[in-house]
Amino acid sequence: MTNLSPAASTALIDVRKAAQAMKQAATDTATVADELRRYQKFAKPGQPSPHLVQVRQSQARVRQASNHAKQAFLKASTAFVREAALKVPTRQSLETYVTAWLAANPEA
Repeated sequence: MTNLSPAASTALIDVRKAAQAMKQAATDTATVADELRRYQKFAKPGQPSPHLVQVRQSQARVRQASNHAKQAFLKASTAFVREAALKVPTRQSLETYVTAWLAANPEA
């Protein structure tokens, strides 16, 4: 068990919530992309159907939500790394490091 300060523990909770939101956003993005591919496959040339337009708008919303989730994860990760006094290797991204840290320390 990793001993974390109260501030680091709070930051870790935020990181876990943000990681879950990022995972959900990735799932939503994949689902909408599959739906769009399915409907575009049979779309006739010319003006797109209203349903296809809705699916494209949905894709844009989901993509934006995914970007927000990633930004929240990176912000929470920065706070966690600072509070826990962790050293991120120079050739590794913050996202990769924190994701690996979470996988290696599931009980923390």
